[in-house]
Amino acid sequence: MERANKKVKIVFILLSIFIVIIIGLGFYGYYKVLNTDLIYQGVKVDKYDLSLMTKEEGLLYLKNNHWEEVKNRKMKLKYLDEEYVYGLDELGLSFDYEKIINMAYSIGREGNAFKRIKDIIHVKRNGFVIPLESNISKEKIDRIVELISQEINRDAKDAEFHFNNGNISITDEVVGRVVDKEGLSQAIYENINQLDTIEIPVENIIPKVTKSLLSRINGVIGEYSTSFQGSSQNRIENIRLSAQAFKGKLLMPGETMSFNETTGPRAKQFGYKEATVILNGEFTPDVGGGVCQTSTTLYNALLLADVTILQRSPHSIPSNYVNFGQDAAVAYGFLDLKFRNDFDYPIYIDSKVVGNRLYFYIYGDKQSRDYTVKIESEIVETIPAEEEVIVDETLEPGSKVLVQAGRTGYRVNTYKSIIKNGKTVSRDLISKDFYRPKNFIYKIAKEAVDTSTNLEAELDNEFDELQEDGGNEE
Repeated sequence: MERANKKVKIVFILLSIFIVIIIGLGFYGYYKVLNTDLIYQGVKVDKYDLSLMTKEEGLLYLKNNHWEEVKNRKMKLKYLDEEYVYGLDELGLSFDYEKIINMAYSIGREGNAFKRIKDIIHVKRNGFVIPLESNISKEKIDRIVELISQEINRDAKDAEFHFNNGNISITDEVVGRVVDKEGLSQAIYENINQLDTIEIPVENIIPKVTKSLLSRINGVIGEYSTSFQGSSQNRIENIRLSAQAFKGKLLMPGETMSFNETTGPRAKQFGYKEATVILNGEFTPDVGGGVCQTSTTLYNALLLADVTILQRSPHSIPSNYVNFGQDAAVAYGFLDLKFRNDFDYPIYIDSKVVGNRLYFYIYGDKQSRDYTVKIESEIVETIPAEEEVIVDETLEPGSKVLVQAGRTGYRVNTYKSIIKNGKTVSRDLISKDFYRPKNFIYKIAKEAVDTSTNLEAELDNEFDELQEDGGNEE
């Protein structure tokens, strides 16, 4: 019995020694694993297996394999038939390999020994993949986008209307284009890994003035002329200069034009000369005299073209070169002639001086006009000039001396008629004008007053001051 117990005891001792050895060897193995300087088995970066590599080996391995593969890849940017190809390194793509290696090395090295052993075993069995995160240089992308934009961008250019002695020619417009820089940059960022072909986002800029629009100018839709026969050379020069300011002007649909803005100030430094103007109802010399004949001639051409008149003023004295009610006075800074193109096509203005006449032509879509315009003025009231007397004791008895010549006044209505197929389809009142009368003024001797009614006391004071608001009428 003793012998049997002794054998059991020996077996137990040997088994215990074996277990201790086994446990000791296990702890020793895990001790070595926990204290290794290698990346644990099962760790990958993207598709690259870094198992059991040192950090230095893993870093070299990624650079020699991953970067060599990536740097040769290309991105294609396309616009129409143009292609722009860039390597990823040119686009500023880079990878922080050292950061990635540090992440790979940290797997299984966080927490206490038991947690680490658990993580190491799990990674060995199941693997652990770290994605490759790239960095992109904004400066390089912006520089490439700017270079592409400079090649593709193009300014829009309006079609041009050319008029030569009645002959019309039109050059084509140029459609502009501009790269959407922000959109292109975003597309590069989003496709840096997929490397899809990128269609460069480009916006077309359509010119405001196209050949098809200008082609609607095909004939004269309104014209008018006035005579300046008998005018001084200075007055003729002022007419010529102001008319030249409108020659070749193009007015697009919806646009407005001002006579004063187009001619600019009528001053000597701009070539205008001194000639007769109307100041406070009187003729007097001043710079720019005669320009009102230009504005009047243009006004009538515009009326016959059926252009919308926004602003127009009559003279204080009827003009002798146009019918009553059809004049258009201008005074820089005060009185203006303004008009707007309400057609759906452009209008073109031409002017010329031939002999002793001034001509204005308004060109537009004559082919679309199925009517003509007629302008008629009607004197609705004639106001005779009255007599005003001033007693002058120095005159001899019976004497009567004319101091101021009188002038008849008028109230005038002007109408515009639209005529189709020889029939008037509309007749509209477009202006009601008042040309003030001017009294005759006489000096008479004292005796004449005693034997006549006191005309001076009966005169209407409203005619004492003949003045046109807003300065000189040129």
